[in-house]
Amino acid sequence: MVEKKNVCIIIPIYKDSMTDLENFSFQRIIKVFSSRKISIICPLYLDRYINLLCRNNDNITASFFSDRYFNGIVGYNRLLMSYDFYSRFSDFEFVLICQLDVLVIKDDLDYWILQNEDNVGAPIFEGYINPGLALKIGNNGGFCLRNTKSCMEVISKIKMRFSKISSLWKMESIWYWKLFRVIRDGLVFNYKINFLKPIINEDIFWSIIVPDKFPWFKVCEPEKAKYFAFDANPRFLFKKCNCNYPMAIHAWWRYDKAFAADVMNGFCSLK
Repeated sequence: MVEKKNVCIIIPIYKDSMTDLENFSFQRIIKVFSSRKISIICPLYLDRYINLLCRNNDNITASFFSDRYFNGIVGYNRLLMSYDFYSRFSDFEFVLICQLDVLVIKDDLDYWILQNEDNVGAPIFEGYINPGLALKIGNNGGFCLRNTKSCMEVISKIKMRFSKISSLWKMESIWYWKLFRVIRDGLVFNYKINFLKPIINEDIFWSIIVPDKFPWFKVCEPEKAKYFAFDANPRFLFKKCNCNYPMAIHAWWRYDKAFAADVMNGFCSLK
């Protein structure tokens, strides 16, 4: 029997160059998780570039997927909702998805693995892009920890329809957004057929749709998840966490670059 390994760090890369900020994030991921197994997921056409990235790092490997998964956000969502993705890492109990807009602060993975959650990510706010101050059920997928076996089980048990209409209805608080969700994600993009696969964001799928359809699938509550990672409103969350930093900040230059710069003063300078 193959011995299970705890976690693999997954870094999605879809182009043959990085911005300075992306490269900074990449190097930080490599440094903080230097004792962990790291896998870059990428399209086949990036083989030369990815092999160069892996050349001087023994703990980094590449995992290539079909190019169609990296042509845009729709393809990426489909990859992270596919059995193929999670089965590729079935030797690991967990995968930590860590995108290139993540600032990793520390490695607390051993603690979070012991929490026995199937999905953990930064809490999602009401308002999404223009967040209010209310946390809602749901975990962001930019930096998230997932149980590979649980994800494989969910996908293997989904038959014709991905989402329950009731769970789609509960995703929004305003009636016209509720109606939009039901029509688009419930009646149009809700079937396990290639050309009708859902375009719903994969993090919404795993943190809201799946636990409603499969009650045994455990998603970390937002009041607890805020200690795992920040996304929108990092200053607000920092205060809510009694001025304690989480393991990482997702979209660190998008929402509050100055706050991220303050965080990094202890271990680097922001270019």
